[in-house]
Amino acid sequence: MIIIRPEKYRQTKEALEKEGFSAFSVMNVQGRGKKSVEFSAGDGSNSDGTERYHRFVTKKLLIVYINDEDERRLSETVIGVNKMGQAGDGKIFVSPIKRSIRIRTGEENEDALV
Repeated sequence: MIIIRPEKYRQTKEALEKEGFSAFSVMNVQGRGKKSVEFSAGDGSNSDGTERYHRFVTKKLLIVYINDEDERRLSETVIGVNKMGQAGDGKIFVSPIKRSIRIRTGEENEDALV
């Protein structure tokens, strides 16, 4: 599972496809990290024009199922596109998949991935 900034989605998608990771799911999600984020109030309500919130922020969630040997290449590809050195650059979560089945054919595990 990969969580990234929405504005980085198209660039990430293109990089993944270039590396051969063309099968994945994507959805809009909202979440937040540990730290509050500073936003401009824009209405003059604060003397410095900023407020601190711990609110949900819109992100993109990509779910990619890969073979174990492709994990490092996938991670490096995603990091290469999304690392800006700022809070909110994103997260990658790696989880084992116990079993996969392609419903149409009954293929299982690696044969069902792509």
